Amino acid sequence: MIQDHSSLIEGKRKFLFCADSEGARSLYILVRQAMDENVPFDFQIFSEESEEGFVDEWFSQQKMGAYLYISGKADFVKRMQGEAIKAGFSEHDWQLLTIGSAKKRLVCCTCHSESEVEDETHVTCIHCGQELEVSDHYSRRLDAYLGYVSIK
Repeated sequence: MIQDHSSLIEGKRKFLFCADSEGARSLYILVRQAMDENVPFDFQIFSEESEEGFVDEWFSQQKMGAYLYISGKADFVKRMQGEAIKAGFSEHDWQLLTIGSAKKRLVCCTCHSESEVEDETHVTCIHCGQELEVSDHYSRRLDAYLGYVSIK
């Protein structure tokens, strides 16, 4: 998630703005600030049809010290995050902004099954019937959020 929409992260060599057509507008303030402060940046709008080779090349040409802002629909953000990881970026090198609702994978703490949720805070596991609270704890290993027993 993009934490502060109004200012750039300080101390970075270059800023990379990566968006789909839906996410480009949300990066406007940051791009404007980069222009005003005359700091190096690159702004790329990718379409759904953007060739994977072009995306790989763009990421692989970036140098150490670059900071990445990714904005767009959930599928786009997830795809670009994966490409950035392949190119050597870490989770400390980017901020993500998902436009619109996004489905999240949820792992049940009781039966360990997976399901998809959107904006719900409490759900019933479709596999074991346990009432779950959708937490903000994300497991990179499972690529899912954790669902804990709901205490009401």
